[in-house]
Amino acid sequence: MEEYWLWLCSQKELYRRHIACLLGRFATPEGVFRASKREIEKVGGISAEQAEALDKSRQGFDGRESLEKLEKQGMRFISIAQGQYPDRLRRIPDPPFGLFVKGGLPEEGKRSVGIVGARRCSSYGRRMAEKLAASLAQCGAQIISGMAMGIDGYAQEAALREGGASFAVLGCGADVCYPRQNRELYGRLPESGGVLSEYPPGREPLPLHFPIRNRLISGLSDVLLVIEARERSGSLITADLALEQGKDVYALPGRVGDPLSAGCNYLISQGAGIISSGKELLESLNFHKPNHKKKENPKNLLETREKVLYSCVDLHPKSLHEIASEAGLPIQEIMAALTALEMKGIVEEPMKNYYVRR
Repeated sequence: MEEYWLWLCSQKELYRRHIACLLGRFATPEGVFRASKREIEKVGGISAEQAEALDKSRQGFDGRESLEKLEKQGMRFISIAQGQYPDRLRRIPDPPFGLFVKGGLPEEGKRSVGIVGARRCSSYGRRMAEKLAASLAQCGAQIISGMAMGIDGYAQEAALREGGASFAVLGCGADVCYPRQNRELYGRLPESGGVLSEYPPGREPLPLHFPIRNRLISGLSDVLLVIEARERSGSLITADLALEQGKDVYALPGRVGDPLSAGCNYLISQGAGIISSGKELLESLNFHKPNHKKKENPKNLLETREKVLYSCVDLHPKSLHEIASEAGLPIQEIMAALTALEMKGIVEEPMKNYYVRR
């Protein structure tokens, strides 16, 4: 049976709705496989071109050979009929009929947190995504996202750095690295998590795939965090899907009038939870960090001048000119103190002559 599921889910001309139409008429993938071309053409929602492609694809089809080919590519296929198919996805209204997987799948016994947000995020959004993902990973949470540029990728990288598990749901075939800039992350995920897709190998990352894909990110997550989002964005689509699936949604508030915060502020106005700090979020989600020997906070070891400069730096980038104006110190002393703060890892320079707290 699994071989017929693989055949049906590998059809590049078909999306979930088409497969649902075929199963509604023929009951099983094997039933579809054995139906005549004329019978398939009569199914509502299936075009003549799709029926023709299906008819051609089963000529010479070898299920075992197809499964072995996947294995050589470092992938495996799991149909909805299999016991290892994720229970979280079974419970959503429109589960995929099959998954193509590199690496593993989220463990059912561990809590999963989805983190999504803007591709072109601010340095503040990046730091918050990294801090939250790192803290959650330390607590044993599995981080779910879409491996996109920006918030998604930063959160997943932070989780892996902490030795946590992270899973990427792609809007293309699991054998396709998109975006290419995240190739290193794509290579690491199967070792400490996984990469999965409902689309067959080779399927290109077309724009229409991503809104469809988002229901799987929310479906695999027990709770969803939105870190910076514009008024109209894929992150809001994911948040809406999470709410429809009965999941809790939290959003990072931002400044009024900031386009990157418009989506998050809207979610909060509609009742989403507020991410006010990492500590409060962990408490709200009932996560607890493991006990480790407490390290000396580097902020407690600052010299007087460094403390003055640190108090002038904010979570949003400030120019050297602004800092100098607030501190009232000679520019040479300011530069020396900022360099010392960077070396201590509590201040960074995201762009030339602009500084933020880490």
